[in-house]
Amino acid sequence: MNAIIPADHRRAKARETFFEHGQIPTGLIDDAIVNSWQRCSAASKNVSERVQFDTVSRSGLLELMDSNQILLEAATQPLEQLGQTVNGAGYSVLLTDDKGVALAARRSGRCANTLINGAFRQGVNLSEATIGTSAMSCAVSERRPVLVSGVEHYLHANRVFNCAASPIVDPMGRVLGAIDITRGNPLEPGSALSLVQQCSARVERQLMGMLSPWLMVSLGWEQNDLRASGDLLVALGQEGQVLGLSPRVRELTGLASTDERLCFQDLFDLRFDELVDGFRGRKQPMTARMHSGLSFSLRPVNTDARKTVRRSSANPPAKRLPDSTDFGDPAISRQATLAGRAMEKGLPVLILGETGTGKEVMAKSLHSGSMSSSGTFVAINCAAIPESLIEGELFGHAEGAYTGARRGGAPGKIEHADGGTLFLDEIGDMPLGLQSRLLRVLETREVTRLGSATPKPVRFQLICATHRNLSEAAQNGDFREDLLYRIKGMTVRLPRLAERSDLKNFIVDRCRVLTQGSRELSQDCLDGLIRYDWPGNVRELIYALTHADALAEPDEVLELCHFPEEIAAPTTVAVGSNRTVNRGGTLKSLERAVIDEALAIEGGNVSRAAKRLGIGRATLYRRFKAGSENGP
Repeated sequence: MNAIIPADHRRAKARETFFEHGQIPTGLIDDAIVNSWQRCSAASKNVSERVQFDTVSRSGLLELMDSNQILLEAATQPLEQLGQTVNGAGYSVLLTDDKGVALAARRSGRCANTLINGAFRQGVNLSEATIGTSAMSCAVSERRPVLVSGVEHYLHANRVFNCAASPIVDPMGRVLGAIDITRGNPLEPGSALSLVQQCSARVERQLMGMLSPWLMVSLGWEQNDLRASGDLLVALGQEGQVLGLSPRVRELTGLASTDERLCFQDLFDLRFDELVDGFRGRKQPMTARMHSGLSFSLRPVNTDARKTVRRSSANPPAKRLPDSTDFGDPAISRQATLAGRAMEKGLPVLILGETGTGKEVMAKSLHSGSMSSSGTFVAINCAAIPESLIEGELFGHAEGAYTGARRGGAPGKIEHADGGTLFLDEIGDMPLGLQSRLLRVLETREVTRLGSATPKPVRFQLICATHRNLSEAAQNGDFREDLLYRIKGMTVRLPRLAERSDLKNFIVDRCRVLTQGSRELSQDCLDGLIRYDWPGNVRELIYALTHADALAEPDEVLELCHFPEEIAAPTTVAVGSNRTVNRGGTLKSLERAVIDEALAIEGGNVSRAAKRLGIGRATLYRRFKAGSENGP
């Protein structure tokens, strides 16, 4: 009978086998770790190299938070609850994106390890290419929970880490990132893995719910099982189209990830109409058999599933933003309601606004309230993709279209948006040649892949956005005038953050959301934030609040000193997007200079200048008059 080798001995033997003898340590440690060691070795990483936990740039952090907005929203509450659960055991909690960059971190108050505290910060690059083997990178690569303890890390410097991580998979089967817990003391393997698995499963359920399905169905193992399973979920649209599958359902169906459009009957031998009629008649659970032969009991998760109405695939009932839709600022809410009505008629929507004003948030809101909401929301930033790649991104390609083209070809974003919404952000930066191809798609409702002569019919709702003046661009020959008329069926103009009528409430609400209600702003701080010009708009506000939350002590009220220097500096009066008033001279001359600058920026409009300065119109008149009487 073979003796059981202690874990520490197995890990040491595995390192000796791999690093000293150049052999694969089969059966000694998790294959996920061995695979990571092989990748690190192939990349010529030195096990003795120093680890630097550097954060991305400020602009990079804003882009990171923006591109992972949905994941952050879904993970906020589960992450907070996990942090509360494991804090007493000395674990710090981390959320990363699929590339290993830290999106959110909760450091344990019991952790005194400077290396762990240095790593667990928002914006730190913790990718395998940067820090070598980690539980997060292994979990993402292997699409399963992984433990990495001590010497199992590729780099010697990371031996202080004992980590457990679980991947987060979205309803389309894509790995979005990972949840990780880490401490300096040895792990309790069973409980550590269970905790991160439960947390990632909770985030995945949140992501399923964010699809706003018409019907969410839970699968039970037994035909008479009356309990709803939280990890076997199918999200369905009103016509039975599959909007998303939970990861465990994908495992059962063999659909790890797919871009193929599926309907309920592609999975089960039961007609969708029969399922709905059974739920409507309170016949629960319904029994259905997968095409693989597995049988399950099905029951609705959301109570609205019983309120079934007659459907017609030829003319599905319209869904729109209700008249009471509230975006905080009444002017924005009115525009959103009108845009929703325009979309009911099939008109495209053009959203105008400076960078960071929330154009994509508005687009997603319009999509979720439209008749295309059961389809996919597909976004592409025309300014972020190189000109050489954007054509393939939009239109896809046929097999052999170019060197390196995927075997069998690949669909583009337009095909993915079929039945849903196509959102073209920064369309003003689209190359002229592609504008012509896009115009043809809008006119014919057909798309032809690169290297193919066969068009494919497509049906989608179009929403575009830009910070540029397209009318001026059309006059200069930088934008096709005929395309402009095609995309601006209804125009929505988003104000700068500093110009929002609900600015005070907006700042307070964003603070509450970002800090999970754990922070308050002092009155002086709030007054200072209202006076600030916010050249980066909402994105800058989110970054600033995140910065302040990180700097302040736990449970401390946020003050201006916790915010970035350009916001907190009391001697700098920002009145323009790119300008600040010279700080020299007397108080009176400085005040007059500030007022003159604000009036110049606002084209002499006293009301807007007063709002920019954070004072009343009458106060501005009084101070301007006093400054004029005293001379320059």
